[in-house]
Amino acid sequence: MIATGGVATGLDVAKAIALGASAAGIARPILKALRAGGRAGASAAVDAIVRELRAAMLLTGSRDLRALARARRVIKGELSLWIDQLAGH
Repeated sequence: MIATGGVATGLDVAKAIALGASAAGIARPILKALRAGGRAGASAAVDAIVRELRAAMLLTGSRDLRALARARRVIKGELSLWIDQLAGH
């Protein structure tokens, strides 16, 4: 599964990977940054996403994306039910 909608930050990427995505599309925020600030803006946006992803990995104790995918998740309430339905449980 590839997460494409609503991915704008490194935390969004981390959440997508932790919830089972094998990749997360970040084209939209990069293109917005490119339009607003040119190449420097796009580069800064990529750097920010990488920093946020690294911070999320540090906070979950994940050394790489495979470890992040195995990171312990605490999901409750309606979101938990929705995820279970998607997974076919």
